[in-house]
Amino acid sequence: MFNRILVAIDGADHSRQVIPTTVAIARQFKSDVYVLHVSEHDRGRAAVYSTETPAEVTKLVADAVKAIRAEGITAKGDVMDAAAGHVAKYIVDTARTIEANLIVMGSRGLSDVEGLFMGSVTHQVLQQANTAVLIARGPVPAVEKAAEKTAEKAAEPVVARNLAAV
Repeated sequence: MFNRILVAIDGADHSRQVIPTTVAIARQFKSDVYVLHVSEHDRGRAAVYSTETPAEVTKLVADAVKAIRAEGITAKGDVMDAAAGHVAKYIVDTARTIEANLIVMGSRGLSDVEGLFMGSVTHQVLQQANTAVLIARGPVPAVEKAAEKTAEKAAEPVVARNLAAV
């Protein structure tokens, strides 16, 4: 089903947290993974500038590829440059070019309205992509996991009692 996954990352924490999710899906479907970072450059009056250095983004992608490969999954990566406001287009075009069946991205958790006003790349990819897009919010915090286990244990005896009474 998902034989080729494009995972789009940037330097933010929510972006790095998509790697474990990508690994789990790639392992389940025996997928190849393509890690992509699109550097956004803005044109000022005098020059083109970026908030990240080429060395930083190269290391970001290399670290992600290394982490995925360490899990036994085939992975490669790339860094592309885009004009401000065109990152989503590059992600969608790359997914189409490499024939990805799934795009995995992180999310800052913005509402639809916030995403529209702030120009969320994730929101734009959702609108433009012609393939499945998974928005991974990262691993579930330990507190939530503990609460889920407690709720499951509390529900088990109730179910057993209800079935026994029937």
